[in-house]
Amino acid sequence: MKYVSENNIFQEERREEILKILDKKNRISTNDLIEKFNTTAVTIRKDLAVLEKSGALKRTHGGAIKNNQLFRGLALTEKEKIFLDEKLRIVKEAAKLIKEGDTIILDSGSTTNLLAKEILNKKNITVITNALNIAVELINSNIEVILTGGNLFKDTLTLIGPLAETVLKRLSSGKLFLGTDGIDFEHGLTTPNINEASTTQTMINVSGEIILLADESKFGRRSLAVISKIEKLDKIITTKKMTDTELSMYEKLGVKITTV
Repeated sequence: MKYVSENNIFQEERREEILKILDKKNRISTNDLIEKFNTTAVTIRKDLAVLEKSGALKRTHGGAIKNNQLFRGLALTEKEKIFLDEKLRIVKEAAKLIKEGDTIILDSGSTTNLLAKEILNKKNITVITNALNIAVELINSNIEVILTGGNLFKDTLTLIGPLAETVLKRLSSGKLFLGTDGIDFEHGLTTPNINEASTTQTMINVSGEIILLADESKFGRRSLAVISKIEKLDKIITTKKMTDTELSMYEKLGVKITTV
């Protein structure tokens, strides 16, 4: 496959392909990538820099290796800058699942924040959230907003801890839309912050349908704190192109995959 355009679509596809190569080989060289994608060294170095920032790989002299270290997370301002095109495709699909009369939870994160923007014109919706930025996005909408309260984790504008969990335990939601810092079959969904993981676990416990929004970079990555096992999920909306083996594994766990 040759890539001759530098528009956002080809850029995204190229980075997805780089991650797939890493999954198979664990190591890639810049020269090989230049030849494979018919592009420049500057372009490949930029791709590797973006993927390194996302935690998907570690750059080395002349290439990159798969990152097997725990992902330490990014501030929300950093998360908002990466894989934007992928996230926008994901939230457009996710918004189709939100119907008039729904009560939903929007977990904190850059993708769920984009989902809040996507549903601004929906009516008769109640959104429960622990994210300050999501609450602000919905201020001028007709959507009823319930903010959990709790201890503020400033890096992600997230309200977490016992106070947030006490409020959540007194509520019930038809659907939960959540993000994650990492997902793999052995460890499940993970995040760097232990208290944030606990609050998200409570969201899962009070919700009916659990829907994960995850771009390509989240797969095969793990962080310190486990949120849940994969089988807790009902759906994953992603840009990752799954192999037949992967699809079969998710199907056995009862998880529906939607690739956009």
